[in-house]
Amino acid sequence: MKSKQIIRFYFSAGDINKALDNLILDKALKSANYEKSGEFYAEQIAEIIAAKGELSLLWGYLDGVIKNFTKKERSVLKFYGGLRVGASKFEPEVFREIRRVLMKFRRHAVNLERFGEGVRLVREYYCLFKSG
Repeated sequence: MKSKQIIRFYFSAGDINKALDNLILDKALKSANYEKSGEFYAEQIAEIIAAKGELSLLWGYLDGVIKNFTKKERSVLKFYGGLRVGASKFEPEVFREIRRVLMKFRRHAVNLERFGEGVRLVREYYCLFKSG
């Protein structure tokens, strides 16, 4: 898993939560049209709710890691997460600072593999993430 995706997820979790809520509402409204059975939509809604739970656990873990960073380091992570290009495109001082904070993040987020389902869901719902 790329760190940028995880970091972008952390800083856009509120937007993702709203998007998933909208998906739940959409499925609930579609169930009233009687095109498919209510069970079909209930299963889809249950899957989205389970995904929200897994993403919430992952966000809680990441929050525990990132809350120990300084305000400047958090802003560097947020900046990096919002980039559409690699950090190497920047001046050497900026690149070094991004790399330093990113290495610190990777060292502190050692238990990330325990949240395998959450990480998989980050990849699945990556299109919903706000950039920048």
